[in-house]
Amino acid sequence: MAEKIIELDNISVTFKQKDKTIEAVKNVSLNINKGDIYGIVGYSGAGKSTLVRVINLLQQPSSGRAKINGDLFYEKIDGNEKVIPLKKLREKRRKIGMIFQHFNLLNEQTVVQNVAFALKHSSLKEKEIKAKALDLLKLVGLEERADAYPSQLSGGQQQRVAIARALANDPEILISDEGTSALDPKNTVQILDLLKRLNKELGLTVVLITHEMEAVKRIADRVAVMENGEVIETGGLLDIFTNAKHHLTREFVGTESGSAKALATLQAANLVELDDDQECIQLTYIGAAVSESLIVKLYKDFDIVANIIYGNIEILQGTPVGALFVIIKGSAENRERATAFLKKQDIIINKVEEGELVNG
Repeated sequence: MAEKIIELDNISVTFKQKDKTIEAVKNVSLNINKGDIYGIVGYSGAGKSTLVRVINLLQQPSSGRAKINGDLFYEKIDGNEKVIPLKKLREKRRKIGMIFQHFNLLNEQTVVQNVAFALKHSSLKEKEIKAKALDLLKLVGLEERADAYPSQLSGGQQQRVAIARALANDPEILISDEGTSALDPKNTVQILDLLKRLNKELGLTVVLITHEMEAVKRIADRVAVMENGEVIETGGLLDIFTNAKHHLTREFVGTESGSAKALATLQAANLVELDDDQECIQLTYIGAAVSESLIVKLYKDFDIVANIIYGNIEILQGTPVGALFVIIKGSAENRERATAFLKKQDIIINKVEEGELVNG
């Protein structure tokens, strides 16, 4: 059984503003396994950053329980409150690194000095601190820029410095709070790949806070989707991308836009009003099934004509995942037999009705 490193149970965070009470996080429970890359995705204002600040108690909850790597950080249930002692919290925080959207580097300090700054309260001697800072810069591919200043670096290089600094105290958890949002697409990919490598090489647990589903898609193992302070859906990456249940999740994943494109094609071709022997469906298939000639097989074995409206294949966690929107034509009996066959091949089938995906 996987070891849990982050356990958030029924966490709520409320703020008072004059006469208003704002519920930033509402009764959220999340379990993150040691060594996972866990993506928390949602639009601005969804409560992602507030929730994640609970992990190192930069934000104290209004209620619930936060347990990090076996230690109870906070608990408030039925009015009874327990909080980790401040001295112990400071020690535990050193094992939780953070990177942010805007890097937060010291502009008047060199790159190596920025990394070394995180070690100023350590027990290491000055030479040892510099040696460790240089090792960390080598780890993130910036050893040759050790004496440069942040203003002389690109955005991607500055974020690498921030990552090296976040690793200075040998953390077990690394939190990236919109860490790629200020970067161009090329640098975004490079930083995400670096986080993935650090996850593997150092055994880091990475919590990835983002509004960019492409970032989650590239490196996450598991995903939580937030809206209005609540977690509306969680699951493994493949499950979320192939069988999302919530409208917002489908919107983030892109199946909602795929459905819209399919419907737009139907409308452009004057095929919105389907005949009684027709229906529009989405087929989602994983791995080996992608290479199967499904359309031909439907025709040969079930006398079903399938007209492809929209299709896409991408790689998730090294696995091909395909989606096809098709209009199938045939008798009701043959359509039923054909869809039953497809489901036996572990192909997920959703109907498209009035621009919406209907599960099952």
